[in-house]
Order: sequence, then C-alpha cells, then structure tokens
Amino acid sequence: MKIQLSLKETHLEIIEDLKKNNSDLNSSKIVEKYIKATLLLNDDELIFGTEREQCKGGCYSSEPQFEIEIEDHDYHRLKSIYKTYNFNDYDTEDEEVSKTIRCILNFVDDEPNLVSI
Repeated sequence: MKIQLSLKETHLEIIEDLKKNNSDLNSSKIVEKYIKATLLLNDDELIFGTEREQCKGGCYSSEPQFEIEIEDHDYHRLKSIYKTYNFNDYDTEDEEVSKTIRCILNFVDDEPNLVSI
C-alpha cells in the first residue's frame, strides 16, 4: 500500500542522519526499512509509549513529504497502533499512519542501538 508520508522538519533531519550510514538508499527506502525493522521488535509500548508519542516540533506541523510503500499487514498494524495509543485526531488515514511512523523515527533517533537495517 502506498501512502503520502507527512513529516516534520525534525523527522526529515533524522532521515538525513540515517542516510549517512545508508547512502545507497533514498529517503523513502530508509523509512520503509526502519518501519519494518522497528515493528519486528514487537514492543509497542517501548516504541509508541507516552514518551515517544509526545509532539516534537508542533503537533500539527507535519507536511506531506514523499510517498512510501508499506506492506498491507504492516499498514494495518500501524493503523491498529494508532487506535490503541489514542493519538490526536487527523483528517486522513495517511496522516494517522504518518503519526505512527513519526513515533518510529523518534524511537530510532532516541535508541539507535536497538534498531538496525
């Protein structure tokens, strides 16, 4: 499934830092691989708990940046996580899934030794 990923400036900076170690991948591939690797940890509370779901850089300041491809089962898991953690309301499913992906990027940035691609 393809979605239009909405990110904040801080998340774009995280992606640029990740690209330094993975220079052969573009931004969308970096995000896709980190989504998959992070979900494989099977520790939603560690990844999406209160600390990581807090807004960094303005709650609604994210903007559509680029399109990514997410496997259907990962997409549905991200949607389920969004509902479980009762995040702020967004207008579209892409924005809701983008919220969970921003939490993943926050986690990767905060805990770089726990996730690798």
